[in-house]
This record gives sequence, C-alpha cells and structure tokens, in this order.
Amino acid sequence: MTTMEPRLAERRRGVSEDRARRRLGMVLGIIALVAVGAFGSWLIRSPLLSISSISVSGATLSDPAVIIGDVGIVLGVPTIDVDADTIRVAVESDPWVESADVSIGWPGTVSVVVTEHVALAPARAGAGWVMLSHASTVLESADGPVEGVFLVDIDTSDTSVGDSVVNPMVTGALAFGSALRRDLARDTVLTVDDGGLVASVAGHIVRLGRPIDLEEKALVLASLIDTDLEDGAEINLIAPSRPAVLNAQPEVVDPQPEVEAEE
Repeated sequence: MTTMEPRLAERRRGVSEDRARRRLGMVLGIIALVAVGAFGSWLIRSPLLSISSISVSGATLSDPAVIIGDVGIVLGVPTIDVDADTIRVAVESDPWVESADVSIGWPGTVSVVVTEHVALAPARAGAGWVMLSHASTVLESADGPVEGVFLVDIDTSDTSVGDSVVNPMVTGALAFGSALRRDLARDTVLTVDDGGLVASVAGHIVRLGRPIDLEEKALVLASLIDTDLEDGAEINLIAPSRPAVLNAQPEVVDPQPEVEAEE
C-alpha cells in the first residue's frame, strides 16, 4: 500500500481548511449584508424615519394643509416617500398662492412657506367681474367695483380662476393703478379708447396711450394734479416728459333769436 508523506498530507489539510474558512467567511458576509439591507429597509420606513411634523406658514387666504393631505402627505408617511416638488406644485395650484418653498428635513419634518397673491383690483370679465392680483392672476369672482380700490374696466373674458391675464392693456392698467398715489388711485377707473389706455382720475380724463413708462406717467400725473388744475381738464401723458393739459371749454349757449315786435 502506498502512503502519503506526512508533510504533504498536512499541507493538503491546511489548503482544505483555508478554503472552508473562506467559504464560511463568504457565507457569513452574505448573511451580514442581507441582514443589514433588511434592517436598513425596515429602518427607513419605520416610525423612526417617518413624517412626524408638517408645518405651514404664510397662509391666510389659502389652505395648504388640506392640499398637502390631498396628495397623501400625512403624519406617519415614510420620509423617503415625500417629494418636495410634488408638494410645491400642489400648493401652488391654489389661485391665492403665488409661490411655495418646501423643505424636507430628516428624520421626519415637512416645512412649507407660502407667499400669497395680493388682491389689487377688480376687472371686467364679460358680464361680470373678477379680482386680479398684482401679478395679474385671476383670484376669484368679484361683485363689481370695490370702494377705495381702482377699477380696470377692460374686458378679461375667457379667463378662469387661477389664470394669468396677459392682455397688455390689463397688465398696464394694473401697473399704472398700483404706481398711482393712493389718494388718487382709490377712485380711478381705467379703460381703453382709440387703442390706448385712458384713466379717469380725480375728475380728469387722462390719456396714457400705450402701456409703457407707467410709473413715470403716474408720478407726472400726481404732480400735475397738485398744481390745482381746472375741474374737468383733460391731461395727455402719452409722452410723459411733455405732458399737455387741455382745459375744459365753457359751454356755449346759443342766444335766443330776437322776436320782432308786431306793428
């Protein structure tokens, strides 16, 4: 019978044991990785890393909390499932919301800061009226003129709540009214005539022309009115650097024809 040399047999046993240890280490490593992955998967969706706080600030006329709930963001939702852009788009769908800043904080907070539109003036919309914001967004239906607020008597029909009005005459009217001194703006009515903006301000017809240089035109108008213009004077501000004032003409009364005395 042939016998293996003891040193060779010892070396082979060592090689076999090394292979076995490597296999065992590999198996244990895989088990550890699976365990870590399973624990991580459980942890990231566990109550420890779920939404525990939702805060909203800056909202008075809108209700972002309801909108946030409608898109499924409530307490207990895993933070990893919460998308800031989804919340922002949903909140900004409210006509009163101009912009929303959304931040997600770990382990589980949602913070929403809202900037709302400011209602500026009512504008005509077909047979009715709508309230426009300073950014020309349709905020809601309106009953008509509002005391103490200038009026845009320019039709914005075919618009819905939440739409942005792009008619340059309307946006120009909003810009002029917001730039006009408050005591003059409160009773101002803006219309369009002969393709240009026209304002009725403090008893004067003011021709503004194209909707450009409106802040300058508002400043020039206030200065002119402070000079005690004649009642009913018409003001031309199409070129604000060269304003023109046309005083109202006195009404001419036709003289009664003389009646010849009968002989």
